[in-house]
Amino acid sequence: MDQREQARRALPAGITYSYTESAPKGAKVSADSVRIGGQPLNPVATYRITTNSFLASGGDGFAVFTEGTDSVPGPTDLDAFEAYFRDHPTVQPPAARVERR
Repeated sequence: MDQREQARRALPAGITYSYTESAPKGAKVSADSVRIGGQPLNPVATYRITTNSFLASGGDGFAVFTEGTDSVPGPTDLDAFEAYFRDHPTVQPPAARVERR
């Protein structure tokens, strides 16, 4: 996965930022561009995030997630996925996103 795709995947709802692909590693996101719920990122505030266990353990290069504190682990991704289908035995496929013309 290239860095642009990785950045797209890391964009949760309510968070925006500016990304410069040509900037050096560790400086691609402009710190003053980060907004959470439309408000500037507060560098001294504490924020809680939710992510899957793969990213939380540093997967896909998100090593910063391993530096978090006050971790509240939930079920593993696979366990949650299986539980959903156990509780919802009939699941309809999503509507097509791409139309062939």
